[in-house]
Amino acid sequence: MTAEAARTAPAAYQGWDGQYIDGAWRHGRQGEIQTDTDPYSGAVLAETVMANGQDLDEAYRAAAKAQKDWETRLPAERAGVMIRAAAIMEARREEILGWLTREAGSTRGKAELEWQFVHAVTLEAASFPYRAEGKLLPLDEPGKESRAYRQALGVIGVISPWNFPMYLSHRSIAPALALGNAVVVKPAEDTPITGGLLIA
Repeated sequence: MTAEAARTAPAAYQGWDGQYIDGAWRHGRQGEIQTDTDPYSGAVLAETVMANGQDLDEAYRAAAKAQKDWETRLPAERAGVMIRAAAIMEARREEILGWLTREAGSTRGKAELEWQFVHAVTLEAASFPYRAEGKLLPLDEPGKESRAYRQALGVIGVISPWNFPMYLSHRSIAPALALGNAVVVKPAEDTPITGGLLIA
């Protein structure tokens, strides 16, 4: 792919105009429009209706509710979700690279490196449900034992920067999900699609 082709693909997509909360896309209640632009050309990539505190509260409550069921899923199911996510990333690789070059201003090489990191983190996270194990700890009292159990923390908040947006979001999101947590993401305003919406 030429440098010019990387800069022009994909075309502006009209579906990135809200937040993904409780399994549905919706506009934020703040009402202010956040314009997402290509830092190279200034072209408008998307316009998002910003969220407010009430939206954040709803996102947290929905995540907390979903997390209760998610943490009870078998390790094979949580690992399977991570493996499926990695397969989707492979199938949509060019689209992801296009967004990284257009939205984050990445070179093709940097975008490919970031994609590789995100893909690798996702595959590694697939092993986490099997690696979280408890321990029997030494105890100096006869007839007693001490045990350590691992359990999900609940809802994890992720705030990501703009400079490596997809990777710096996903390196927290994938392990948290694989270990039975739910996640609420606040991507950088400069990279809302690659830092959050594309992952959703």
